[in-house]
Amino acid sequence: MCKCSFVRGALVALVLMAHARAQEYTVDDPTGDVVFNGVRSTDVSLIFDDSEIVVNPGDQLNLDCGVHGQSRYCIWESESGQILQVEDVYSNVFDGVSKPVNTVGNECGIVINSADIGHHGQWTCKVFVVGKSLVGTKNVIVTIKPTSPILEVDSSRGLVVTNEDETPVKCSVAAARPAVGIRWYLGDRDITVSAETEETPTDKGGIYKSVSTLRRTFQPSENGQLLTCSVTHKTLPVPENTSIALNVVFKPVEKPVSTFYQIRPGNDYEVKLNFSANPAPIRKEWRYGKSFENVEGSISIPGSDGHYRADIEDLGNGMYTAKLLVTGFTEADANKNYLLVVENDYGETQYKVKLSMHEAPKDGDSETSNYDKIPPTELSVSEDTLSGGAVAGIIIVLLIVVAAVGAAGYARYRQMFCFAPLATPDPEEAKDTREEHDTESARGTSTSHAANLKNRLGQLTQVFKKPKKDHDMKQDETEKKSLTKDEHNKGSPFKEQSPNEKEVVYAELDLGKGEPEKKTEVKAEDKTEYAQIVGTITDNREEEKKE
Repeated sequence: MCKCSFVRGALVALVLMAHARAQEYTVDDPTGDVVFNGVRSTDVSLIFDDSEIVVNPGDQLNLDCGVHGQSRYCIWESESGQILQVEDVYSNVFDGVSKPVNTVGNECGIVINSADIGHHGQWTCKVFVVGKSLVGTKNVIVTIKPTSPILEVDSSRGLVVTNEDETPVKCSVAAARPAVGIRWYLGDRDITVSAETEETPTDKGGIYKSVSTLRRTFQPSENGQLLTCSVTHKTLPVPENTSIALNVVFKPVEKPVSTFYQIRPGNDYEVKLNFSANPAPIRKEWRYGKSFENVEGSISIPGSDGHYRADIEDLGNGMYTAKLLVTGFTEADANKNYLLVVENDYGETQYKVKLSMHEAPKDGDSETSNYDKIPPTELSVSEDTLSGGAVAGIIIVLLIVVAAVGAAGYARYRQMFCFAPLATPDPEEAKDTREEHDTESARGTSTSHAANLKNRLGQLTQVFKKPKKDHDMKQDETEKKSLTKDEHNKGSPFKEQSPNEKEVVYAELDLGKGEPEKKTEVKAEDKTEYAQIVGTITDNREEEKKE
């Protein structure tokens, strides 16, 4: 009986121990923000951020750790084995460690007032609850200020590179925690894209050596510029730089044929030609002849032969200006070709030059360098040529003028607008109108109707009349009176009307079919005039019917 009870008790104890072990595990929070090791129950959980902390020596180090639910006590343990109980920290038992200002969600947090090298490494927060423990771990990096960057070159000569080969340049930082950042600059340009950086740990304490290698082919135009290695680090308020002057060596740089235009014969003319070479030329001379291959003579620089005088100016940084003064320029000088021959330790280059008395071509194929322009006493190319905008404006104006002239010619041909002919009265049409109105007046039953017709005819004829001079008006009036008297003397069959209408006389129209119509033409030297017909109206319509 006792044996059975002992066995049962042992079995129960083993089951409880297995159950307790089954509850110890590591949990990764599904959000990725909180990672902790330990025990989780339905009532208690750990609040912890495992992100790495980088802190400079002397700065404050905040170690945050919180818990949801009831807990018994908390401790922090460093990688070196130092243990800090949170309750003791809050009771100011430890010097240099204090309670954080905010403990909501940070119930187990502590503050190290001034970090030092001994605080570097891994720190673990452990929270004890009933029958369980919650654990969170993070890495603390206490920085070490980097050593000064070093360019691995011979600083006594500067950085000597050739323009034809790729040159590797190295910049290194011996130690830093964490590793430094390295960038390269040529003058103001960032050229880090051409570099590779290698970081090597020097010990187990997180100290690194960084080496950056720049591989680049430098150009002659970059000669004399500063090459800078720039180091950034958390401990540096501003980047720490080291620089070296770039010495690019190259043979004299080649150029296309240079032509100088608008040279006036009889004047002295000085040719100025720029070129670059590094190191300095060891041989330089001017040659001239009928062609570039057939040389008639040469002049060393500096030197003179009477008609030509040669010289050179050092502009610095591998730049030079070669000068050739032609005394009393003639057409024979324009028919020659000139060669500037320059040689240094890296090779020889020949520069071809032509001199011309003609205008420069519009494509601007002439020297544009500041030192190759025509002297101020000569006419420059830019002063004698029109810009493209001016030429386009002239063409547009010409097109507008041509279009206007063409439109005027077309309007004149079609007799349109101001070219239309002036309206002139048609004698036949006027005669028909008068006959029609005279017939109606002859058939009228009242004198007033006939008077109205006369007024209308008078207004209509005035439209087509031209203004007459005073003597013409008097002559017309005399003719009208004479015509009226003649008609009465001939015994006209027409009767006079009442005294009120004695001044108005109407003519009777002959409606016979057999007689041809007669037309009366009035000719004048410079105008056409029309006469007004004056007659008497009769009420005797029987005579009209008989006729």
